[in-house]
Amino acid sequence: MLTDLKLSVRRVALSTVAAIQVGYQARAGIKEGSRGTHRLIQSKDFDSFHRLQPENLTHFSPDRNPEIYSVHRGDVLFQARGTTHFACLIEDDLENTLAAGSFYILRIRDKRLLPAYLDWWLNQPRAQAYFSAQAVGSGISFVSKKTLGDLEVEVPSLDIQEKITRINALLRNERILAERLSLLRSQLANAVCMKAVMDGNNKSDIRGI
Repeated sequence: MLTDLKLSVRRVALSTVAAIQVGYQARAGIKEGSRGTHRLIQSKDFDSFHRLQPENLTHFSPDRNPEIYSVHRGDVLFQARGTTHFACLIEDDLENTLAAGSFYILRIRDKRLLPAYLDWWLNQPRAQAYFSAQAVGSGISFVSKKTLGDLEVEVPSLDIQEKITRINALLRNERILAERLSLLRSQLANAVCMKAVMDGNNKSDIRGI
């Protein structure tokens, strides 16, 4: 069984299975405006789990053809420039939305590779170690298009990819719930402690946390 599974895994360079497009770079900087025709995805628009938070995207009007920089459902964004080099799968339909120049837009062109699996692979320790070793600059480092394209991706069967992505989704949801629970416990503890101070140091409440 293990031998069969091993033989079913393809090892390919990322550039052979996905198109890599550099994000949008304005000629004279981004001019934010509520009447802008498009929205821009930037590093600040992701939460601690690297999930896109689209509600506060910057509105602006591009000064060059926006089509090639547009982000669509099923694309994978990869942060090329920053303190971390994470990937994020676009899971929603986004209208008139571009990715900033600090990202690469990855679009799958091989039907034997699932976007969700590629997202998972790019965030794995092996890929992250590769990016750390190949990135240039200190602090805010940069991963070149060639470096990203040369990354070796191990592609198992679609069935295995689907199982991996389902497990990954469950783990992510578990981490999100755990963080929310931790925050609620912290808020509760602070509220009880503050009440103890206001009530004259109510020790029974504090012991009950």
